[in-house]
Amino acid sequence: MSKQIAVLLLLGWGLVACAQSSKPFAGASLVFQWVEGTPLTSLMLQAGSYNFGGGYGARANVGIGVSPNFLELGADFLLPFGAGRLLPYGGFGGNWVGLGALNFFGIRGLAGINYSTASDAGLFAEAVPTLYLASDATGIYGTAFGIQIRFGVNYLF
Repeated sequence: MSKQIAVLLLLGWGLVACAQSSKPFAGASLVFQWVEGTPLTSLMLQAGSYNFGGGYGARANVGIGVSPNFLELGADFLLPFGAGRLLPYGGFGGNWVGLGALNFFGIRGLAGINYSTASDAGLFAEAVPTLYLASDATGIYGTAFGIQIRFGVNYLF
């Protein structure tokens, strides 16, 4: 039940970022992730804004693991570096990956680029290094390093 509430809260946060902005987006991506050498592939849905206010953006995302099965929730602040059709950006955020009884709580940085087409769609690619605290039912037992490579499409409203 708490996972369902967390999913709704994060999606709500992303939709609020969409509603408060002059450059809102919603999108989907294919994510290739490795945590300490273990591959985790997922499909991710996201919503947010490249111009939430004060020159920064925000987004929330929900990932559904394809191989193996897992759930990922995350939120990021985005820092665009310029304007126009080709928009490089950086940022930082946090996420949680639930892999059965094993949980990873992460802080992450990101670097990406978004290319806006003439039809208000945007193609993006990101690299997202993450430092995780790993835990199971007995408690926190260590750290792990992970990296994500994301490729996807955003629709700009």
